[in-house]
Amino acid sequence: MKLKDFASKIVAENDFIKVSLGGFAGSGKTRTASELIVGFYKKTGLKKPLLIIDNEKGSRFLIPMFEKAGIETYVKETVSLPDVLEAFKMLETGEIGALFIDSLTKIWYNYVRNYKEKNKRAFMTLQDWGKILPAWQEQFADVFVNVCGNIVFTGRGGYTYDMEENEETKKKEFVKSGVKMKMAGETPFEPDLNIWMEVCQDIVDGKVNVWREALIMKDRSGLIDGKTFKNPTFANFEPVIDYLLNAPKGSVAKISDNSNITPSENYEAQNRKEQREIELEKLKNLFIKAGLGTSQSDKELKLFACEKSFFEPNIAWGEIEKRHVEEIRKGREVMEAMFSSLDYKITKEGLLSYQIPLID
Repeated sequence: MKLKDFASKIVAENDFIKVSLGGFAGSGKTRTASELIVGFYKKTGLKKPLLIIDNEKGSRFLIPMFEKAGIETYVKETVSLPDVLEAFKMLETGEIGALFIDSLTKIWYNYVRNYKEKNKRAFMTLQDWGKILPAWQEQFADVFVNVCGNIVFTGRGGYTYDMEENEETKKKEFVKSGVKMKMAGETPFEPDLNIWMEVCQDIVDGKVNVWREALIMKDRSGLIDGKTFKNPTFANFEPVIDYLLNAPKGSVAKISDNSNITPSENYEAQNRKEQREIELEKLKNLFIKAGLGTSQSDKELKLFACEKSFFEPNIAWGEIEKRHVEEIRKGREVMEAMFSSLDYKITKEGLLSYQIPLID
């Protein structure tokens, strides 16, 4: 296959913008996001309505701004991920011109809360995070990246921590090492432009001065990456918009072969193997608890116990290891009941005389 048949020359498929703004309460996320949206509408001449997914109760304060800009605006108060996905569909069909999610953190919190309720979890374990993070990536993040439309979202701020040694106490301590958006994994950095908002203040001549600063933590165009803007306006972000509008447009070659050639693993078989090993370990623990060691007489008692529990004369330990996990479990339960009944005074006569109860 020739290169021209396999790939396309590098072009931009569209000039859609996707932006995330993170920061602590009062840092100006909503206001800055709104100014960016208004500037984008004016710059591009966008006429389709704006939809706001609002769970911060802040949209009512944006009415004058959007009315002055002549932007027809709709609002939906929700923390439901399915509602966000429905809004994505409206972008795809062209029913709306842009989507503003304020904030995505509460959508994420609700997603985790629903998982805990559905799975009856009081606390999240590492295994739970191992399930929910990939699910969020598939259900939200991957969809977000592929949506053809303008999307801006905000997220609550949090801290990152590192472990360091205290020079005075010589003890390990967690210390704040940075800031982050309270969101799943890499979600805050999926957009083209990631902005971190801070509220700042100082005192001059006894008067308190307050302002907001925007730190550009990611800019795919590289034009404003790493810069900080005081009381930011649309003009500060405009270079990124200009880049997108002026980039050469065209179609981009897509996946041509979706064959799955990655190596696979039989997780069901692996799980059975692990459960079998657990049951065998429990079986060995019964011998230990009964005080049966490696002497010849103890080895004979172990054999009698296994014969009685697994209903097979002269059974070898290797044969037990090859049995299905359920067979091992039932044999272990028989032995457990037998040892318990004999009060751990294990004798050949006691084992042979013991009547096996019916175990489901």
